[in-house]
Amino acid sequence: MAIELITENEFSEYVIKTFTGITKEFAWYRSNTLDLVGVLVQDNIDKDWGYVILAKEEDGNYRPQDVGASIDSKSDANNELYAKMLAIEVSGEIKDELYDDNSVSLDLPKIEIMSIDDHIKAYFKKHPEDLYQLSPRKFEELVASIIKDMGFDVELTPATRDGGRDIIAYIRTGISSYLTHIECKRYAPDNKVSVDIIRSVVGVHHMRNANKSVIVTTGFFTKDARDEAKLVENSLDLKDYNDLKDMLSKY
Repeated sequence: MAIELITENEFSEYVIKTFTGITKEFAWYRSNTLDLVGVLVQDNIDKDWGYVILAKEEDGNYRPQDVGASIDSKSDANNELYAKMLAIEVSGEIKDELYDDNSVSLDLPKIEIMSIDDHIKAYFKKHPEDLYQLSPRKFEELVASIIKDMGFDVELTPATRDGGRDIIAYIRTGISSYLTHIECKRYAPDNKVSVDIIRSVVGVHHMRNANKSVIVTTGFFTKDARDEAKLVENSLDLKDYNDLKDMLSKY
């Protein structure tokens, strides 16, 4: 039983990757007893550290089992990645398999091509409750990555600002552009977005001449907030926790 360091090329034998995301990979690991791999990553925006742990599922593809983010140092992230993989390995040995004993072991060719960022989004698709563990800034980055996948050019505003738009998103054509402002609220389930937030975002929307504004939250909206938003429904969309799960459903 051991977790061993491997090369990037060896890691690619398990996970086929693209390199278009918001993270950079620094180290790669695998278990020598289970179908389990891990990768140490750094955020290209805020320069903090994280990791993704992936395990082979019944269809032969590797998918996320655990994700870490907002870790201050490379060494702390590396140590946490190693410890988590070791814990899964120990648990896996007790169970004999990561999946049911009655399942058939399949040796299928890899058919999924995903960036590590897509694996992170796939993790939150399976575990949306873990969205509440993200820092507000990491939640903004996650939403920005989803919006980028929709075909927008995205820009994250500085983490210290508070001006009713965390993400500026454009779709540009040869003759015009479509400007969208996205405000992100990483709220607890019982902390609803109030009507004051709606009014603030609408004010920025008109001041900055956006085509559309969107508020995305891990929580929900008060009745007053939804009633206010209906008055400007052509300009403002509200996306709550359930909508966010729908946005993640394609990963």
